[in-house]
This record gives sequence, structure tokens and C-alpha cells, in this order.
Amino acid sequence: MKINKLNTGIVVSAMLLMSCSSQDIMIDDFESGTFDKWKVEGDAFSSTPAKGSFPGQQDVKDFQGTYLANSFNGGDDSRGTLLSKDFTIERNYINFLLGGGMHSDTYIELIVDGKSTYITRSIVESESLLQMTWDVTKYKGKTAAIKIVDNQRGGWGHILVDNIEMSNTSKSNIMPDYTLSFDASMNYLLVPVEDQGPESSVQLSVDGQKVGVPMNIRVSQTKVDHWVPINIEAYKGKPVSLTFGHVKKTDIGFAQIKQSETFDYDYNEKYRPAYHFSPQYGWMNDPNGMVYYNGEYHLFFQSNPYGSRWANMHWGHAISSNLVKWEYKPTSLAPDSIGSIFSGSAVVDKNNTAGFGKDAIVAIYTSAGALQTQSLAYSLDKGRTFTKYEHNPVLSDPKIADFRDPKVFWHQKTNQWIMSLATSQTITFYGSKNLKQWNKLSEFGEGIGNHDGVWECPDLFPLKYNGQLKWVLLVSINPGGPNGGSATQYFIGDFDGKSFNPDMTIPYPVWLDYGRDNYAGVTWNNIPDADGRRLFIGWMNNWDYANFVPTLNFRSAMTLPRELKLANNGKHVVLANYPVHELESLRSETVLLENISTDKEFVIEKLLNVNNGAYELEMEVDVLESEEFVLELQNKSKEHLDFIFDLKNETLNVDRSKSGIVDINEKFASVVSKAPLTKKDKYKIRLFIDSASSELFIDEGAVTQTNIMFPGEPYNSLLIKNKGKVLKINNIKIHKLK
Repeated sequence: MKINKLNTGIVVSAMLLMSCSSQDIMIDDFESGTFDKWKVEGDAFSSTPAKGSFPGQQDVKDFQGTYLANSFNGGDDSRGTLLSKDFTIERNYINFLLGGGMHSDTYIELIVDGKSTYITRSIVESESLLQMTWDVTKYKGKTAAIKIVDNQRGGWGHILVDNIEMSNTSKSNIMPDYTLSFDASMNYLLVPVEDQGPESSVQLSVDGQKVGVPMNIRVSQTKVDHWVPINIEAYKGKPVSLTFGHVKKTDIGFAQIKQSETFDYDYNEKYRPAYHFSPQYGWMNDPNGMVYYNGEYHLFFQSNPYGSRWANMHWGHAISSNLVKWEYKPTSLAPDSIGSIFSGSAVVDKNNTAGFGKDAIVAIYTSAGALQTQSLAYSLDKGRTFTKYEHNPVLSDPKIADFRDPKVFWHQKTNQWIMSLATSQTITFYGSKNLKQWNKLSEFGEGIGNHDGVWECPDLFPLKYNGQLKWVLLVSINPGGPNGGSATQYFIGDFDGKSFNPDMTIPYPVWLDYGRDNYAGVTWNNIPDADGRRLFIGWMNNWDYANFVPTLNFRSAMTLPRELKLANNGKHVVLANYPVHELESLRSETVLLENISTDKEFVIEKLLNVNNGAYELEMEVDVLESEEFVLELQNKSKEHLDFIFDLKNETLNVDRSKSGIVDINEKFASVVSKAPLTKKDKYKIRLFIDSASSELFIDEGAVTQTNIMFPGEPYNSLLIKNKGKVLKINNIKIHKLK
């Protein structure tokens, strides 16, 4: 066999050329120990690449070799950029390692022919670098540059980058800036959600133009827990797309996104309350913008319409004519370029001081973006739709990071609007003639009350006590509650239109509710004088475990609406809170029991013949010489919720350690909730149970405990235990509630 040497040479040359054309091309692995291929600005990256971690930084892992680009130089508050020299794109992919924070201002960017083509951020907050890939096939032969940016201050305000290379192989299963396109023909895009999965940034575009700001959705990776809708009804007949910040090739959810005429979900899932307000679907926290107008109570609330965990803060909306039955309305306020829509209030501008129109309902809320600032929106159609003020924000202070939750009311004596605003560890009062320009009046809080957490959601209002006008200031705090996590403290004093001065005879801190689950509550504005009540509602959850309660389609409910009054608990003035009388309309059946007298134990075997977990107990207890008595709600699964009246130590304790599902979080049932209880001969007790909540009121709300729980089945028996001499229980009523 004769070998043609010339042909052999051609083949070898071709193989060499093919090999060269398929080899990876390193843009930079930083192993030179210099930034000689980069233009350096700012101080975040130092003057040379880092050898792993900087001082004060956690261990940096999973980078290649000795060096990497690390913007933690000087800590998270340093800022700077790296801009590479121009290069020609010669392969189908650019691979790189990426870690650090997820902020919008920490990213790596590909610029092609002077235009931004890809912007990619770390998909998790981590000091471990992950392999990422850009598909640059259509840009081959073009001139490009890479920019690495850290323009973020604060926690996780840094970026990690290493091993940037061109390759014909995609080395990552993560696809950044992944786009799905649709011809809009139905009302919704339905997105499958994995409740405990990581968030994906999702941008809706129509006709190639972005609509709104990115949504954060936990798109299913391994399973589908439930679905969330993106409304595209207004875009029928147009091309729409969803662009995801990142997609894993192994994720199952992206292929299941679909159009639908309807959005169906399981409203009646287990633990959905029967008579407490809960969101139609998705996440809910703080009540906002509560205002009464033209026969309607408006309840706005912090809402995530794209999942049942905290994110994407909107204002949800519901309306009631009686505080009992609520009608869901469309979302009222959505995030914008200024930021997410955090808590706030609403007023009726009867005199058109803002110029939006007589009797306009004006919402004053926090725009939570790079800074927390205060903004306005107004409604001229009885609160159905809102228009944002074109010159937002109307109040800001860049020196204060926690600057939020405005509660506004009209102060007749000084002829101005008063705003109470949470300002880190104090409440600052502002005044305005027109809701648009605000002047600082005073500041309250230093050296008084509890300061174990950030102060939030203030509310200042007047109440009468013994014929005298007093002022009450509510301040929510997280953490720092009397039994852990979130709670609401209050102060009683005087307000002259400028400054609040507390009565120092009260043993601060004092708490509106000593249970674990009543937070961020505020009161309704514009209640008619003929009514005269101060009406309140709170968020029935605790930040210690709120994201992990065992529901899926929705999370959280509100407390019962309550009337606030000043009363005396036998030792000092307190802010009593008691269910509004309208709730009596829920009673569909009432069982009257014989009076009970016991020196040890007594069992009511069956509270209701048919018990769906929604009922109310009333009783009067004559303690005589009892040292302690316990009301223990039980079910057939031997789960029980205990209300312990420790008269010797003057405490009211609630123990939910055996109440049902308690392992949702280590903090959920780790403590017994304790409240001060003035020792008396008699107590009037009222207890509301609704599927997954208990609200206990003693002596018309002088002492209150609200606690959620998750029993396997309704509690339908009551064990009464007594320590000491005879205990008498009279006027026992069990109301089935609808």
C-alpha cells in the first residue's frame, strides 16, 4: 500500500486547524496577578486581583487557581468597576465563574459593538462561584468588552468573577437572560411555582418593550406546588415575552408555562380561615391604607401576587360594608422605577388640599428602592383605581435607611396633615398643608419603650378616657416582641400638633397583644363622628416563621377587626382591644351549657355537633381561691392548645407546643407566650377559633393573646383543669360561626 505524503500533510494540517479553532480562548483568569487587561475604577477591586477572601469576608470557594476578581476590598460599602480591553468574539459561548450578591448593582455585563447585550448577576447570595454561560453565537466576529460592576453598598454588596473564556462548549447548566415568547391570545400566562425554590427575576415585555419592573417568581425546578398568573388580557393579539434572569437546563417549570383564559386555584385548602380576611391567593402581610368612605371600609394590604412568600410588594385591596364580609378588588398599587410599594395609609382629602380633586382618596406609601422614600397616589373613583403622583417621591432622607410606613391624618387644631413615620429607632412627625410638601415637627422614642428591633408601622390617634382626651401612639417592632419576634407596643400621652409627650406613670414597654401573631396593625381613617369608634386590624403572623407556615396557595390572614379603648387593668391605664360588635352576625348556632363547679378537672366532651373549626367561646370564671386554672382545647388526635391562667404569678400563658404541626420553624413553639394578668376574683373570657388561629380576650380586651396554630383536625372538646379550691365557670356559650 502506497501512502501519498502530500495528502497526508493536508490531512494533518486540516486536523491542526480544526483543533486550533475548537480550543478555548482565555479572556482572563487573573492568574497574572494583575489587572493589566482591565481599566480599574473605584476602590472595590483593589489594584490587583484577590487571593481568595479579603479581611472580614467569608471564605471564597470554587474559583480557579490563585487569583480572582473580588470587589469586597474595604468591605461591602466599597464600589468600583473593571472594564476589559476590546476583543473579538471567536467562539459560540463565553463561560465564566460568578458569585457574590444578587443586587441589581452587582453584575457582569457583555458589551457588543458598544451596546449592552447581557447583564448577569449571581443567582444566589454566596461566596461560592458558579459556572455561568452566555450564548454569543450570533455575535461571532464582532468586537466586545466585558464590564464587571459593583455599585452597591450594604450587605452582599460585592461580586466575585473568575475564569472568563471563549469556548465552543457551554459549560454551565444555567442559562442567563432566557426568553420565552408567546402570541397573546388569552387572559393569563400561568407560571408553575415551587414554594421553597429560589427566586427567578422575570421581566414581561410586549412588542419588545418592557412592561413594569421585573417580578421575582419561584419558578418550579423539581416540582409544581401551585400556579401564579401574569395578566396579559390587555395585550391580546400582540407578541409578549418573559425574560428570566437565569434558567437551569434541568428545571421543569419553564416548559410548563402556558396561556389560559382562567386562573383556578384551591381557595378552600386546609387552614384557610372561615371568617378572618385572607388574600385571594399569594402572600399577604401588613394592613395598609385603611380608610372609610361612602359606606365602605377599604382594606389595602402588602401583597405578593406572584407567590405565597414575601416578595414583589404591591398593595392588594378589599372592600367591606360591615367589617365582616369582604369583597376582593384588583391590585391597587404595583412596583415602579422608584421601588416596591411598602406600607402606608390613605386619607379622604375633603378640602382638596392636594389639588387632586375634592374627596379624593389619597394613598401615602413608602417607595422602597435604593432608598426608602414617601410617595402619593390618588383615586377619584371611590378607591377602585389609583393614579401615582407624577412628582413622586414627596419626602426622603438619604441619611436614614429605615424610613417608612407613613400614617397620616388631618389635625384640626393646627389645620394641617400630620404624618407619623418610622425612622429606624424613633418615630418622626411631619406636618403638611397639601400632602406634597412636608416639614419635620419633632421626633419621639429615644430612651423609652423597647428598642430590640427596628420600629415600624406607627399610628397616632386620640381616645377619650374618663372624659379627658388622650393620644395613643402605636409602634410595631421586629424583633423585640414580649414573646419573641414581632409585636406592637404603644404609648399613651398628649399631642399638641407638634410633639408627642408620653405619660410616664405607665410601665413601658406595654404591648397591644401579648400573643405571637398580631403585628403591624393600624387603624381606619375617616370613621364618621356618629360612629365614634377607633377601629383596628393587624397582620396575624410573626416574622420569625411567616414564610414557612404550612399553606401553599396563600399565606397569612388578618386579625379580627377590633375596637380600641382606654381602660384600667387594676394597676394602670391600658389600650384595650376587643372584637367589633358586627362579628356577632356570624353566629349561626348557639349552645348554652350548664354552669360548672370543679376543684380538679371537668371535660366538655363535644363543643359542637358539627365542628368545622370556626366557633366562639364565652364564659365568666369565678376563681374563688384557685391558684391556677387551665382551659385546654383538644381534638381526637390528642393535639391540644392550652390557655393557662397562673393567678399566683399573675400571668396568662398560651402553650401551643402540642397544638398540631409545630415543626415549621424552630421558633414557632419554642416558648410559652406570657402576658401580665392582674389578679381578680372574676374574669370575663371570650375566645375565637378559626381553623388555624386563636384570639383570646380577657375582660373586654384589657389582656389579649393572638396565636396561630395548625391542628390536624378541629378542637372539639374542652378540658378545664383547676389547681386550688373550687373554680366556678358560669354563662358558658358556644357560638358556631359561619
